[in-house]
Amino acid sequence: MTKTIALPLALAASLGLAACAAADDAASDAADAVEDAAADVEAAADEAAADMEAAADDAMAEMDEMASDMEAAADDAMGDEGEEEAAAE
Repeated sequence: MTKTIALPLALAASLGLAACAAADDAASDAADAVEDAAADVEAAADEAAADMEAAADDAMAEMDEMASDMEAAADDAMGDEGEEEAAAE
């Protein structure tokens, strides 16, 4: 009779341990997934920041070029008068 009770208890204990191990594996898998997602988000944020910095640099370069073009156009429009006034100063 002892074997009749011991066998189901051993089976239940084995199933319980297996269930706990599966839960631990699931928790570990979930933690790994969160870490992977965090790394992906960080990489995307770094890429977005680099893209924004490059866009800002391009915009500043274009504005500098436009300012130089406007200065050259103003100098051309003033012609000799602008050169005479600049020499007089």
